[in-house]
Amino acid sequence: MRRPAHVLTIAALTTAALVPLAGAPAQAAPLGPGDFLAADGPVLRTNHGTGSVVNLRGTNLGGWLTFEDWMSPLGEFALDRTGWTATASAAGASNVLDGSLSTRWASGAAQAGAEWVQVDLGVPTLFNRITLDAGPSTADWPAAYDVQVSSNGTTWASVAAAAGTPPPTVTSEITTTRFAPQVARYVRVAQTGTKAQWWSVAELNLFSDPVVNNGGATATASSTAGFTTPGAGIDGNIATGWTTGANQVAGQTYTVDFGRVIEVTRVLFDSGPSYPNDYPATYEISGSSDGVNWTKVASGAGTNRLVTADLWTSTWMRYLRITQTGTKAGWWSVSELAVTSTGKFDRAGWAVTSSPAGTTSALTDGDPATRWTSGTAQVPGQYVQADFGARVTFNNVVLDTQKNSSSETDYPRGYTVAVSDNGTSWTPVATGTGTFKATTVNFPAVAARYLRVTQTGSSGSWWSIGELDVALNNDDYSLRLALDDRFGATTAQQIVDTHRDTWLTEADLDNIAAIGLNTVRLPIGWSELLNLDGTWKANPWTKIDWLIQEAGERGIYVILDLHTVPGGGCPWGSCGRVGPNPNGYWGSTTYQDWVVNIWQAIATRYEGNPAVAGYDLINEPLVDYGEDAADVTQKSDVYDRIYDAVRAIDPDHTIFLAAFFGWNAIAAPSTYGWTNVVYELHPYDMPNGQDWNAQRSVVTTQLADVANRLVNPGIPVLYGEYSFYYFDDIWAEFMAGLNALDVSWTNWTYKVRGSQNGGGGYWGFYNTNLNQVPIINSDDATSFQTRLARFGTANFSPNDRFIETVSHYAGGLGTFSPVAISRAGWTATASAT
Repeated sequence: MRRPAHVLTIAALTTAALVPLAGAPAQAAPLGPGDFLAADGPVLRTNHGTGSVVNLRGTNLGGWLTFEDWMSPLGEFALDRTGWTATASAAGASNVLDGSLSTRWASGAAQAGAEWVQVDLGVPTLFNRITLDAGPSTADWPAAYDVQVSSNGTTWASVAAAAGTPPPTVTSEITTTRFAPQVARYVRVAQTGTKAQWWSVAELNLFSDPVVNNGGATATASSTAGFTTPGAGIDGNIATGWTTGANQVAGQTYTVDFGRVIEVTRVLFDSGPSYPNDYPATYEISGSSDGVNWTKVASGAGTNRLVTADLWTSTWMRYLRITQTGTKAGWWSVSELAVTSTGKFDRAGWAVTSSPAGTTSALTDGDPATRWTSGTAQVPGQYVQADFGARVTFNNVVLDTQKNSSSETDYPRGYTVAVSDNGTSWTPVATGTGTFKATTVNFPAVAARYLRVTQTGSSGSWWSIGELDVALNNDDYSLRLALDDRFGATTAQQIVDTHRDTWLTEADLDNIAAIGLNTVRLPIGWSELLNLDGTWKANPWTKIDWLIQEAGERGIYVILDLHTVPGGGCPWGSCGRVGPNPNGYWGSTTYQDWVVNIWQAIATRYEGNPAVAGYDLINEPLVDYGEDAADVTQKSDVYDRIYDAVRAIDPDHTIFLAAFFGWNAIAAPSTYGWTNVVYELHPYDMPNGQDWNAQRSVVTTQLADVANRLVNPGIPVLYGEYSFYYFDDIWAEFMAGLNALDVSWTNWTYKVRGSQNGGGGYWGFYNTNLNQVPIINSDDATSFQTRLARFGTANFSPNDRFIETVSHYAGGLGTFSPVAISRAGWTATASAT
C-alpha cells in the first residue's frame, strides 16, 4: 500500500528524533603514500591493498566539469533571433534584442497601462514561451501584462495575461510566461497595469519547448454547453473553447485522446481571453494507456486563466483527463490545452519528400522497423527533405534504423545537412560520415522551416532510414559547440571558467569534509580535456589537479569519472550528447580512440597519487535499452581495450567499471582477467520517486543482491549514484546497510539548481537557486558571465535535514533501527475533509 505524503514526513522525522545526529566530524589527516587504495577480495584496503579496510563514503561533484542542464547553470537555448526587429511605445526597442543586460528599453515614465513592446519575427514561427528580462532594473517588472500574437501585425489574439508580481525568493527582473503553442509572425507584450516604476526590458526571448501537436487528438467532456464542443479546446484557436455551461462542481471532466501513446512532462490549459476567470477551483490530472485504468499524475488549484502542472517525472499515456475536484460559482472553460513531451520535436504535420521517391511516411511513424530506403546503392545526390510548416530552431538531426536488421548497415557513407526558409535557397550546416545503425548530427542552433539531408557517399548498401528526428538539445556537446561558434575558443573558455570558478570553491570542500565524507566522485566531461575536433586543449588539468590536491589535504579521496564520452555513451543528456540507441560513441572507432588517449593521459599524470581512489572509465554506458548478449560483449570489449591501455601505464590504481543497468550488463572480471577492479551501480527509480514503498524496495533488493555479489564474483562494489528523494529514513537504511557490508557509496549530488520541493532538488546538499540561467544563443559574453556569477553556493539553500542524515552515516555507522513514535493521545483536524 502506498503511504500518504503526510505519513512519509512523519516517518522521515522519526528517525532524526530517535537517534541524536553526530556533530561535524573533525577534518581527517591529509592523504599520504600509505593511503593508496587497492582491492583485496571484496573490500578496498590502504597501503596498496594490504592495510586497513576503507569504505568510500561520499558524494558527486555533479555539474562542475560537465554540463547537465537541469543541474548546472551554463544555460538554455532560445529561438534564434536572426532577422527579428523590435518596436515599442517608446524609443530604444532594439535594445531588447542586442544580447546585453546592460542596455534596455524603458517606458521612460511610470507604468500607466498603455505601454507595449512588439517583435516582428520575419516569418511564421513556432513558439510557446516568452521571457522578459529587466536586467539590473530589478524593480521594473510589469504591473500586469497581456501577451498577444498576430499573423499580419494588425489582428491580435491574446495567448496569456497575468499580474506581473515577481515570484518570491527569485530576482524580480525576470517575467516568464508559458502558453499554448503558437505559429505567428508577430508577438506583442502589452503592459496593462499601473505602477510607480518604469517598465524596462533588457532582453526579450522566445522559446519552443517540445509541445505535442494536437492535430490528431480528440476530446470528450462530462458536460458541454450547447454552443461549443470539447474539440474547441484543442483546435489551436485561442478564440474558441469548450465550457461546461454550468457552475463548477466536483467530478466534471475533460478528456483528450491523443490517438497514440506519448510521453508527457507538463500539462497547460488556458480558459482563454474570453473567459479569463473560468479556471478550475481545484483539479486532478490523470493519464491512461487504455482509457479504462487511470493513474493520477498531478493536482493543484487554479489561480488565473493559465494553469500549468509539471509532472513529477515523464509519464507515458494515450489519454489525459482533467477532473474538477472543487466547487466554484462560474463555468469551467478550456480554450486551449497543450502537453509538453521530451526532447525531440513532434512530427505531426510535417511534409516529407525524398529522392528517390519512397515511403516517406515511415520516417515519422514512430516505428524504426518501417523504413524509407533508396532501394538502390548509395550514390551522391540522394536526399530526404522535411517541411516543418513554420520556422523552428534546432541543432540536432538523427537518422535511426531498426536494431539487429539489415538496415543497420544502410547508414549514409557521407552526408550534408542543409536548411532553408523557402525550400529553394539552402544553407549547409553540417557534413560528415554516418555511423552504424544510427547517425547523430549536431551543429550550432539554426532557425529554418525546411531541412534537407543529402547523401554524398558511395556504397553498395542502400541508404535506409527508419526514423528521422529533429531536436533542439541542451546538452554538454551542444553548449560547447554553440559557445565556440559564437565567441571563439578563447572567450568560450573564459565563460566556462567563470562557471568553474563559481560553482565549486575551497569552501565547498570544507563543507564536504564537515559532513564527514571521505570521497568525492568527480564527473569530467570529455570536452573538458579535448577540443571538439579531438585535439588536446592547451592546459586541461588545472581544475582536476586543484581538486585532487585540495581534497587530499582534507583526507578526501577523488574518483576520476569520465562522465561523458565523445558521441555519447548513453542516449540522455547526462552522458553529454542526447541521441539514439546506440549513441554515437559505440559506432565510431575514432571516438573510442579519443577515449583511450584520454585515459592514457590520466593514467600517466596520476600514477601513484594516493588521493586518487581510482579511475571510473565510462559513466552509465548503455548500448541499447534492451541490451542483448551481443551488446554486452561489445561494451565489455570496449572496456577491456581501455583497461589494457590504463594498465600498461598505471598497474596500481583501482579501475571502476559500470554494471549498468545491472550485473548482467557487463562481463565477469574473469572473462577478461580484470584485477583490482570495482563494479559500480546506479540504482534509481525516478518514476516512483514519490512512492515510499517503491523507494524502499530499491534498498531492500539492492542490499540483498550486493551481499551475494561480494561472494561471487567477490570484488568491491561502489554505489556511485543514487537518490531516494524526500525519504530520509530510506536514505539512512541504505547507507547503514552498505556500511555494514563495507560497500562504498557516493550519493548524487553535492549541489543542484532545482527546488528542494521538486524531484531533482532534494538530493542536493545545497539546492534551490532559481536565478535565470544564460541564454546560450543570444546573451553576449558579459551577460553570460553576469548570470553565471549568481550560482555560488552562498546563493543556494542548505538542505539541513538531508545533510544531517548523511553526516550521521558518513563515519561508518552500520545500524538502522527506527522506532515509531506513539500516536496515543493524538487528535487531527483539517480545513476540509
